[in-house]
Amino acid sequence: MFGSVVKLDWQSTAEGETIMQHFYNPQTNGRKFFGLLERPILPNIEEVSYKLFFVGKSGAGKSSTIARLAGIVNFDDEYVETRGIRKSNIYWPVKVWDRIILFRLQCWDAGDRDIKKFGHILPVCKEEADAIVFVFSFTDPSGLSTISTNLPTYMNDKSKPAPIVIGTKYCSGDFTAKITIDDIKEFEKTQKITILKINKTDTSYDLKENELTAYFLNVICEQLWIRDQNYILNQEMGSSQII
Repeated sequence: MFGSVVKLDWQSTAEGETIMQHFYNPQTNGRKFFGLLERPILPNIEEVSYKLFFVGKSGAGKSSTIARLAGIVNFDDEYVETRGIRKSNIYWPVKVWDRIILFRLQCWDAGDRDIKKFGHILPVCKEEADAIVFVFSFTDPSGLSTISTNLPTYMNDKSKPAPIVIGTKYCSGDFTAKITIDDIKEFEKTQKITILKINKTDTSYDLKENELTAYFLNVICEQLWIRDQNYILNQEMGSSQII
């Protein structure tokens, strides 16, 4: 259940809005973009860093999803496959229980063609990943079945990454969609993973988009935090059994 650890509406509180002033550009209503060597200046706030590897078929929307999460408003939706490896940093403040924590999400994205062509790309992207973000499009009928097939391969990694699944190009009530609500329910029941749905969007960037992006980022940060707590708990249980 989302929201058991992270306060999903915290950014809209008085405390949250004070912190969020460091992340939004008041002139554009969009978020500030931080390069690989930049970070928001927030004194006395704990920072944690996680590596996320975005996986999906060509055209699923991996790069556009990262752009939306990063608050990039002028991302070109015209499909051009990513060449090599692309890394983006997303900074996001989260209220975890009674603590404010700055998450640095290191998003790794690689083109499907280059992954198949160059043998070193996939191992580098998977190495010590804290989460595997599976991305599929609601316009692709084989999207969910492909993820179900690939899940065991990625989840058996020694780093025990958190599985996150995002569906792009979603439109409620769209009867032409190739993946139905029944397909979603079956996948979530079988894999025990709740799918995050990203709506189709236009080029505008308004308050509703900000709220939607905040929700996705909060959920992703929560899944990473829970993954860490489970890892620590398993380590402690293992140590006690040895003693």
